[in-house]
Amino acid sequence: MLSLLLAASPAASPTPDITLNNGVRMPAIAAGTWQYTSDEAQRSAVAALQAGLTHIDTASDYCADGSTGDCSSKGGSNQRGISKALQGKPRASYFLTTKVPGCGLQGISRTACGEDSVAAADRNLAELGLDHVDLLLIHFPPEGGCGAANCALIRKQWRALVHSHLSTNKTRALGVSNFCVSCLDCLANASDATVTPAVNQFAFHIGMGADPEGLVTRTRAAGIVPQAYSPLGDNTSELISGELVSSIGHNHGKSGVQVALRWIWQHGVAVTTKSSNVAHLQEDRDIFGWELSDAEMSDADASDTPPGSPSFMCSS
Repeated sequence: MLSLLLAASPAASPTPDITLNNGVRMPAIAAGTWQYTSDEAQRSAVAALQAGLTHIDTASDYCADGSTGDCSSKGGSNQRGISKALQGKPRASYFLTTKVPGCGLQGISRTACGEDSVAAADRNLAELGLDHVDLLLIHFPPEGGCGAANCALIRKQWRALVHSHLSTNKTRALGVSNFCVSCLDCLANASDATVTPAVNQFAFHIGMGADPEGLVTRTRAAGIVPQAYSPLGDNTSELISGELVSSIGHNHGKSGVQVALRWIWQHGVAVTTKSSNVAHLQEDRDIFGWELSDAEMSDADASDTPPGSPSFMCSS
């Protein structure tokens, strides 16, 4: 069972912390920076901190020009902008999540995946200007999912990051992203598996059902915290101003966005949101002091729009 602890200080953010399986406490809602340039990421991180969100989410493949991929020829990642936003802030005052790509894509080779991943994680620290991050994720499994050949790669990558960054305190926790059930099984069934991922971050929103592909259940059963990205779907306003979320929101004096985010949290899943607007981020954070009714949860659970799948790299 995940332990939810409210922030102790009345002057601090009311956002709950989630205690990860290694005892590290992670704020339950994060401000994402995908598709932001370095300047936009800097403004977004500043806005998040002003809004009371202390958890910032980035990745080595969120490039400085706003694209996604191998950022080596694009001025590095947008982490340089985030570094500027965090400059001068007490290290304990924020929680920083970053990621390294899976084997075979975005500058990480299949033949030297472990070594390349360690180098990418070290570049993250250099770009952020930090000696450690709070959470380091493997961003996705290799292309083709987690069959026998790729499973061996996943295990090598995991072991390399455990030894190079988790064991040396360059990250306080190590997790995964876009890992479907077979990928979690791959790590769990390794003969030398000694570290369980702390977090599995995947797409999750109204329209996908309460437990797409059984992934929420499988993640939590392993003692791994499920964390949602794309909480409003992609390229749609359905979960912003659609009839379902708007009508439920009317019952509580809340927006459609708040209903969509609250639904995720009420299923025991941490949330990643995204904006560079302080007011919008303050609204996103206001999902913890109220509840959707059982009937409202059931209606949202039954919705099949907008559609989605938890991972863009595997499906089972």
